[in-house]
Amino acid sequence: PTGKTRNKVVSVLLSLTNQLRRSSFTHTIECRSRARVPIINCSTRTGFEGDIAIGGHNGLDTSTYARSQVNRFNSFAPIVLIMKALMNQQGLDKPFTGGLGSYKLYVLVAYHIETHIANGGKDRPSEILLSLLFRFGCVGSRGDRLTTDLVHLGNSGQMLTCDGGICELTPVFRLPDCVEMFRESHERLTDRCLLVDDCNGAQQCSYLSSIIDCHSLREAREASKRRATLCDNIITRPTPLNHPGKVSAGRRISHVFTRNGSSVASKPDNNKRKNTNESAGYKRSKSDTTKRGPRGGLVPKNRPDITAWKSLGAEAAVIQRSMKQRKNKKKQARDKELTRFASRHSI
Repeated sequence: PTGKTRNKVVSVLLSLTNQLRRSSFTHTIECRSRARVPIINCSTRTGFEGDIAIGGHNGLDTSTYARSQVNRFNSFAPIVLIMKALMNQQGLDKPFTGGLGSYKLYVLVAYHIETHIANGGKDRPSEILLSLLFRFGCVGSRGDRLTTDLVHLGNSGQMLTCDGGICELTPVFRLPDCVEMFRESHERLTDRCLLVDDCNGAQQCSYLSSIIDCHSLREAREASKRRATLCDNIITRPTPLNHPGKVSAGRRISHVFTRNGSSVASKPDNNKRKNTNESAGYKRSKSDTTKRGPRGGLVPKNRPDITAWKSLGAEAAVIQRSMKQRKNKKKQARDKELTRFASRHSI
């Protein structure tokens, strides 16, 4: 969205962000209003993360496209799961950090499967995975029809399309890292296949363990299960508003500093809801004896410079003022006569 439409979208997202911060189910809330597509990044207390967008391309379109590709190709779902796990462990699955988002990944996988079948290949997960890493890893020559240079497409502004889906690679500024990951994964899988062939099947080993950290994947899966079982208990325990993941939405009490330095708090509105921080036993610190100016700035107790300046005589004060190195031209012209006086009377 652009122009007034973008301003309206951002305004609605900010309003929705304030509502979500008061929810007991949310853990961290971040409104990315300056992103190319303004979104709200939200994570729940059970460990699940999601984005909220208004207008344009949304999650419903992504789900519809993924469902249609699952019905078209048998290898689509397993290949997407493998690629998502691989890219998540490498930190290349977040669009705002320059990685490939879910929708772009769906289009790339569907484009490769469609092209691979058109070139005489079969719809088998093992064959599709190896050929996909070969294609997008630029393992072959640049003019080879089995290779697609994603970096060149992103720099030239070209887009890949498949079955109505459009993959725009220009915003993916970590695209060279993705291509390098594809190339490295292809080499590891190939080496693992050769190793198994040399052993003649004497020992069983996993092919995917050469590109995916199985221990990290198992720990993440067990952590998700634990969070899911604690879902009911977590909802009953609200998150405090001063949680680091949230911005405190409690009532603000403004202070007015008088001439004598005392602080006077504005009167609270009894009709409004009581601040949750105060109800949880939050105690405000006692007022100190420091003096403040009318704008709230601290007034020091002792000013040695002012005391020394007052102790000088009138002539010495004029000489000291004229010795200042003024940068302002108006002040230089104003103190010009004082400078002449000081040059005649200074020792």
